[in-house]
Amino acid sequence: MVVCDAEIANWNHYLTCVLLLVVFCFSFGSPVNNRECGVSGALNRRQPRNVSSLEQGRIINGKESPKGAWPWQVSLQLLHPKFGFIGHWCGGVLIDPQWILTAAHCIHNDIFNLPLAILWTAVLGEWDRDVEENTEIRVPIEKVFVHERFHNFQHDIALLKLSQTSRPVRNRIQTICLPEKATVLSSSSASCVATGWGHASHSGSLTSKLLEARIPLQDNSVCRSKYGNSVPIRAGHLCAGHLDGSTGTCVGDSGGPLQCSMMDGRWYLAGITSFGSGCAKPGYPDVYTRLSFYLPWIKDKLNQQ
Repeated sequence: MVVCDAEIANWNHYLTCVLLLVVFCFSFGSPVNNRECGVSGALNRRQPRNVSSLEQGRIINGKESPKGAWPWQVSLQLLHPKFGFIGHWCGGVLIDPQWILTAAHCIHNDIFNLPLAILWTAVLGEWDRDVEENTEIRVPIEKVFVHERFHNFQHDIALLKLSQTSRPVRNRIQTICLPEKATVLSSSSASCVATGWGHASHSGSLTSKLLEARIPLQDNSVCRSKYGNSVPIRAGHLCAGHLDGSTGTCVGDSGGPLQCSMMDGRWYLAGITSFGSGCAKPGYPDVYTRLSFYLPWIKDKLNQQ
């Protein structure tokens, strides 16, 4: 610990002491900033309310999330150059005051390829898309980075830079924690939840309120056996979901977070919703983009900016 005597007469000694304090803060980080990521804003609790009851919930016909439970959840809205304003198109997740992660296929897919920042808007602090609650912040996108090797749900990840710094100063807007390289997630040690505004039923429409569902992690071999050669399952994928069809993501959930609560009480981003068999098809878990695999790519992009 650095200690400064208030009665220091030697000015040079005083400046040296101040410099040491600055170096100390930058070396070890601000305690306030370190506490910000991965903390749920619901009821001032780090865990969402009744997390154990989520096991039977599902995004399809699922449970409404408590307001503020997932303060890093983002709604990505699209202004299509031909069809006009579409509104919510995909989910996203705030990993930094200026950066959002989403799925690459939200930007580049069979319908369009629109890596044009001017067409995208991020809505932070959203919960009920049909009601203006004065908690929402709409921020234009400044830059879009789709993974250079994205193809057929391989490397299904994209970074969006916000056009202005939106500091997470409200309970409704916080960043999620990114996993450390050594973080190991297993079905026995992690409690994971998927969230989104996707379709509430196979033939339904997008939901207005943010839904949540507890998602068990599976070994990648499970998804590899189910999806075969249609989409080769590799190290950058994360297999997760119930095999009985009781839980699953659907259209509109893509790009949203699969978040896991770890031993320190914080929520860490384990995956990004990528693809599945449709919407909770029995026997077929969903596939997410594995965040720990793409940490070098993420850090490289952020450092370049």
